[in-house]
Amino acid sequence: MKRFKTLFIGLILLFILLYWWTHRWSYIVIHHSAGEYGNIEFLQKVHRERQSRDLIDAIPYHYIIGNGKGLGVGVVKSDWRKSWHIWGMHVSRHNKDRNFRGLGICLIGNFENHGVSDMQYRALVKLTKELMQRYNIPIENISGHGYTKKEQTKCPGKHFPMERFLKDLSI
Repeated sequence: MKRFKTLFIGLILLFILLYWWTHRWSYIVIHHSAGEYGNIEFLQKVHRERQSRDLIDAIPYHYIIGNGKGLGVGVVKSDWRKSWHIWGMHVSRHNKDRNFRGLGICLIGNFENHGVSDMQYRALVKLTKELMQRYNIPIENISGHGYTKKEQTKCPGKHFPMERFLKDLSI
């Protein structure tokens, strides 16, 4: 009987841990790829080159949204980092919690050079709203990479409409 009780308690604790692991998301961080071409395979290759010490052979983001060059305009894709709820590698070491409990969304394109297309933008708003609802993430926890404290980057680019984006999320 004692063995059964120990096994039962262990299973309950495992269930609680698994539930927490898949529901721990508290932030969403928006990025741009800073390049005009991109898909899962290409971003995996770039990630391996730039962050060769990362043991996770996946894109650093949980989702990417295509611009029509490598991935269809507004098409949302993810690899096994999202399916297994693995932490991201999309912000610096100064924000480990944003990597561990933050979902990274990367728009393919360089928004330092031009604005985001309407289809890509609409796909971003739709995905972000879905994630906010699914994981109960408040709008205060949505940011662009460069808008996140302690981050020193221009990402998601000067032409990304951050104010409009936050406003559209609250509609």
